[in-house]
Amino acid sequence: MARRAGTAGRADGDGRRGALRRNASDPPAPDGPATGDAEVEDGLVVTRVDDAGPQAPVLLLVHGLGSASTGWALVAPELARDHRLVLVDLPGHGGSPALDAAGAMTPPELGRRLLRLARRCADGGRAVHLLGHSLGGWVVLEAAADDGAGAGADGHRAVVASVTALAPAGLWTRPRRRPPLLPTGQQLARWAGGLPPDVLGTRLVRTLAFTATSAAPRALPPEVARDALAAVAGAPGYAAADAALAAGAFTRAADVRAPVLVVVGARDRILPPRHLRADCAPTQARWVRLERCGHVPAWDRPDDVVRLVREQVARGEEAAGGALGPAGT
Repeated sequence: MARRAGTAGRADGDGRRGALRRNASDPPAPDGPATGDAEVEDGLVVTRVDDAGPQAPVLLLVHGLGSASTGWALVAPELARDHRLVLVDLPGHGGSPALDAAGAMTPPELGRRLLRLARRCADGGRAVHLLGHSLGGWVVLEAAADDGAGAGADGHRAVVASVTALAPAGLWTRPRRRPPLLPTGQQLARWAGGLPPDVLGTRLVRTLAFTATSAAPRALPPEVARDALAAVAGAPGYAAADAALAAGAFTRAADVRAPVLVVVGARDRILPPRHLRADCAPTQARWVRLERCGHVPAWDRPDDVVRLVREQVARGEEAAGGALGPAGT
């Protein structure tokens, strides 16, 4: 099953995806990401952007709770210049169908699903790089742990060359729980999404809607804000994924063999840096703290995110030699 899509980016009313832009005021660049295919693979809607050519490293991007591949709108065009992008909609998010099976939305299960995709993307023996945000950060760590634990067994070879986790969930000893009377992010998004478009586009409403997730909500491009609210409000997998986040922690740090970069925002109100524990992450993880940054570094510090991802991919390519091999080689 497949559907045509424009560049992985904002969702239009007819289900097509329009061109991603660095800022709302920027016109689509003629050398920007080209039209790609969005296909359903193993329950995931996957959009590929292959502008960089067959020799470019493959980068899988996994969004956070209630988001979608549209959440990468401010960084994807630049990353697509020198990476083959594979943008994933998690089950029950974006265009991906929801899953009914018990436990299907837990980060370990989502990580197994992502690793299967990574193995399919490892064409020609090339290693694959993972980039995840929040829930997606936990998911890419789980995928890397499965990859590291399985490498060398039954003929399996490591496919994950590097991991970049932006404000990742799961690096805690106890989940940070929402007060019971506080509305969920989905409830707030549905309220804001019901406002008239001209009101929704105002800086005041963007500030009210995104003050918990962005350090500079007034500066968010209106189309990014609209897409984010639409994604959260319309995600049938939100509740199951939210419950899974609150029920566990990432416990497989020792199985991760690939280089890991953890990026946190100094002004993150959703997952404050003090809540994340270095001893829950792989011992080889590097930590970078971004000032003037909230829970979504790809919104607040997009240029820094692009730079850090490129540096991490280069480290992974150097460590893996660009090819697949047993973990640790």
